[in-house]
Amino acid sequence: MSDLADALVRLERAVARLEAAAREPRKAGDEQLAAAAAEIAGRVDAALKKLDQLLETEPG
Repeated sequence: MSDLADALVRLERAVARLEAAAREPRKAGDEQLAAAAAEIAGRVDAALKKLDQLLETEPG
């Protein structure tokens, strides 16, 4: 597996964890955490799109 593909797998796992945290706030203060997690997940999704584009152009 190439470095880019490996990075893509790690980012996808991170997004899944962040999305799970954003869906289920447990305490009153967790709402801020959920909002931050949602924002971070959006940024990671953008990075995933860029990596996907790089993988499409990667030889081999």
